[in-house]
Amino acid sequence: MIIILVLLLVTLAFVVWPAFSHRNLKISREAENLRLYEQRKQEIADADYGNDERAQMLLELDHELVSSDADTVSGSDVSPKTKILTAFALFIVMVSSVLFLYQDMGAQDELLATQLLNKMTKAKLTDEEHQTLKESLRSASISKPENGEWLYLYARMLYSDGQYVEGVTTFKKILSTLPPEAAADRAATLVQIAQGMFYISEQTASIEIYEIITQALAIEPGNSQGLGLAGIVAFELDRYEEALAHWKALWFNMSSSPEAGALEQGIQRIVTRLEEQGKTVDLSWMKRAQVKIMVTITDELKAQLKDGDVVFVLAKATSGPVMPLAALKIQAKDLPKEVILDDSLGMVPGLALSKFDEVQVIARVAKGGQPMANPGDFQGIVTPVKVKDDGTVTLVINEIVK
Repeated sequence: MIIILVLLLVTLAFVVWPAFSHRNLKISREAENLRLYEQRKQEIADADYGNDERAQMLLELDHELVSSDADTVSGSDVSPKTKILTAFALFIVMVSSVLFLYQDMGAQDELLATQLLNKMTKAKLTDEEHQTLKESLRSASISKPENGEWLYLYARMLYSDGQYVEGVTTFKKILSTLPPEAAADRAATLVQIAQGMFYISEQTASIEIYEIITQALAIEPGNSQGLGLAGIVAFELDRYEEALAHWKALWFNMSSSPEAGALEQGIQRIVTRLEEQGKTVDLSWMKRAQVKIMVTITDELKAQLKDGDVVFVLAKATSGPVMPLAALKIQAKDLPKEVILDDSLGMVPGLALSKFDEVQVIARVAKGGQPMANPGDFQGIVTPVKVKDDGTVTLVINEIVK
């Protein structure tokens, strides 16, 4: 942008200069005409002409001088002030045109980047497309600095290409622009900075990296990427209890995912190190939570069931979050039926059944097809129910929602 402004100023100089230089040009032409007039007049005086002939030639020479002066005047009938105003008007038009083109080029970068990002979700980009995407993101982040998303995506691409030094610099730039109230964004950016520094150091832990991660977790304790990296760095720094705390929190976030098995192996390594130090570790929390429920319905309500009615079986916290910790949908015609609720049926990431000792279980025949309770639905509730209990809870649908 600075280069463009410099070029515009140079252009302005070329446009305005004629308005100032025209007066000097006029004076130079008048002086040249007068010099030629005097020279010609002297030649006539020195020549061997008769008096009448010499008078006639001097008269014609006077006419030529007057005619030359008239041409000079008629060629400069526009005042310098007018020319200057015109020049500045042209300059404004030029600036507007350049800025428009500049914005249009930025929009083209955004459009191209969006197209390639959409394509990347469906197929692998070619090396040329990958490079084009990275360059488009870089250009879009420059032309639209108020939209931090382009700069964030560009920084992520730097990481994907192994350019961690440039990536960390870019993420630090992003962090400097984030307001304090953008807590989640600040936490995510801090984690990215720590991760980049970890790779730059060839995955060697340091206190500086660990402090950046803990700063991120202080802002957003449930950041899974931050918890995972914090556990690794703490383990490498021989801070085993802190590593266990980080990975315990991460386990509750992902206990139902396929990656939980690998995490459990890492937790066992930490436990081994702690036991070597003579410490006892309780891992009862790592038992996978599940609640077995036998769902039945009274004969009176069963007689009112219709074909297609569905039953939502839910586990909710007895106090705290209102969102279900686990949910399952079955057909009402299949009642009575035994079901199992566990972390794999969670509805909100990080809100796992394993995090709670007791829950309330609800079975609801949703007449409107929605899991939320509505007047006319049939339901039954049992509370409290122990999580991680090997027994089976009998849940009877026995009331109509008012």
